[in-house]
Amino acid sequence: MYLSRHDVYSPRWHPGIKDWESQSGERPPEEEMPVRRRRRRERFGRRFQRWSKRSKIDYFDEEEGVRLDIIDLPGSYTIISPSTEDEKVTLRYLQQDTPDVIVNVVDATNLPRNLLLTTALLEFNIPMVVCLNQVDLARRMGIEIDAKKLEALLGVPVIPTVAVHGTNLKLLLRTAAKTGAIEGVQQKPRRMLFPDGIEAKLRTLERRLAKMQLCPMNLPLRIVALQLLEEYAQCAQCVESSQESEDAVKIVSKIRKDIEQEFDGDIVSILGEKRQQYAVYITEQVQHGKGKRVPLTEKISAVLTHRLAGLPIAALILIGSLLLIFAVGAIFEATVGEFWEAFINPTADYLITTFIPSPIVQIILFYGLVLGIQGWLFIAVPFVATFYIILSVLEDTGYLARIAFLLDAFMHRLGLHGRAIIPLLTGMGCNVPAVLGTRILNTRRERIIAGLLVVLVPCSAQLAVILGTVGLYASIFLAFIILGIVFAIIIGLGALLQHTLPGASHGLVMEIPPLRAPRLRPTLKKTWLRFREFVYIALPLIIIGGAILGLLLYFPTPDFSYLHIVSILAAPLVVGWLGLPPETAAALIYGILRKELTVELLVILANGPINLFMTARQMFVFALVTTLYIPCIATVAVLVREYRWKYTLILAFSTITLAFLVGGIVNWMLLGLGFP
Repeated sequence: MYLSRHDVYSPRWHPGIKDWESQSGERPPEEEMPVRRRRRRERFGRRFQRWSKRSKIDYFDEEEGVRLDIIDLPGSYTIISPSTEDEKVTLRYLQQDTPDVIVNVVDATNLPRNLLLTTALLEFNIPMVVCLNQVDLARRMGIEIDAKKLEALLGVPVIPTVAVHGTNLKLLLRTAAKTGAIEGVQQKPRRMLFPDGIEAKLRTLERRLAKMQLCPMNLPLRIVALQLLEEYAQCAQCVESSQESEDAVKIVSKIRKDIEQEFDGDIVSILGEKRQQYAVYITEQVQHGKGKRVPLTEKISAVLTHRLAGLPIAALILIGSLLLIFAVGAIFEATVGEFWEAFINPTADYLITTFIPSPIVQIILFYGLVLGIQGWLFIAVPFVATFYIILSVLEDTGYLARIAFLLDAFMHRLGLHGRAIIPLLTGMGCNVPAVLGTRILNTRRERIIAGLLVVLVPCSAQLAVILGTVGLYASIFLAFIILGIVFAIIIGLGALLQHTLPGASHGLVMEIPPLRAPRLRPTLKKTWLRFREFVYIALPLIIIGGAILGLLLYFPTPDFSYLHIVSILAAPLVVGWLGLPPETAAALIYGILRKELTVELLVILANGPINLFMTARQMFVFALVTTLYIPCIATVAVLVREYRWKYTLILAFSTITLAFLVGGIVNWMLLGLGFP
């Protein structure tokens, strides 16, 4: 991210942060300045002279501003002795890639729980700014927080924000930038002191570790002492590998035993209880109002997350979303599609054949440019873009998290449960981030199960294939049957793996965001960030693929082309078993690059609507096979990185076998039922 010169050197001042103003750049002549403005310039100029020697000049360009590299770490509630993968990732980053400043986002509606992480971060000796977010929602709940008093109690800047409206975000970034860049201004955070003699024992342990020079993993001594007391395995292994490990282990064991005997409990529970009490104490000092007022959105949320009422509502919303995507596609086909077929294709064909003498160039231009853009336009715009708009709305309103909550309870009985629900839902947008999302799972067993099931979840491109073929040209009812078959396979495999793979699964622990009305600009921006790869990546691939397909159709001769040879070789499987036209073999092969390319190449092969090229039964089988078989090449690359080649090859072979097996069985069942 980049802050402009005006944002960086703004005269706005925040307590604890020394502001300054650049002396470089053009200034109006003194005589043209008002007296008050000239005095203000002189005052800020003196301040800049005083502090410029203490600033890291490489961070700031006085002419252009400052560049900020923002790293979004996984959400955590504590990181001193992490137990989940999210917390371990956060701790690993803080100790290996120490940032210049931490921006700790705190939910103003749930201050006691969020301050647990804040008090833990204060132990790391890293400059920090607290972002007190959702103050508007807290106010509607009857909660008022004194940000200045909270700042005094924590000893670090506290900036109240409303992120969805952009309130105070520039001030937050400017404060964070200056907090991390000024060497002369040292923060004095007020760290938590454990009561009842625990603090004295903890400091004794710190002194003994300092004498032994035991400070592993680039962490402050206090954190190392706490990790050893709480028996954090990674820290214990580092200490055990040192020369004085035996003495350190004895000291830690004695202090842990003393604390547990004194408070009659487990050391982790004791320290956790004291941290919670400290967070509650700070909350009582700065928070006014008990939050008894229940906003209307919370009442609606209670209905949406209710087990009896929430599931039917979620089903209706998901079905309604698919019907909306289908409706947009049908309207687009009836308007833009007919116009394209009636005017664009004949006009382009006439211009190309008239002004381009070379037959090869004619084929490349017509099949690559004209039909390629047509195939992309009819699939990417009405189906993929509409899906991403709906997905963005569900995310921005907070309803997607509520669907995850509801599906967790439902799928738990079927073998799919715990945090695996989140990447499975993400897979409906794109399988690539869904595979990466399996990192949040606690065990490798859960990651293996989720990795297999995620690639079977129909992504937006596969939904475009289903709705753009079966839904648009056959029946929307048949499209829902395909989705039902796919999800039945996912549920069945999940239940099978759940009962066959050894190990236990964990339940879902998540914080549900508040319900909010979606805002147009963020929704469109998020949609574009997801959709742009269909413009920058898919469109060139379609144009190139269409050109290659056109050449394969006409060379070496139109009667016996290369595509005809491929069709003959694939005929036993594609024609004999699946009952598809022989030319679809090329579309299935090309679909490995991107799934939506399959139906877009069918548009090129049909030179118009797909129903002129395939029957309803063939479209049904084709869409089903395309949805189930090997994921796109981008997903394969991510699977290799996350699970290595062996697992990826097994998964690819399994999905291909499953797709052709199910596709063939369905084909013969439809033939038996009399489908042409």
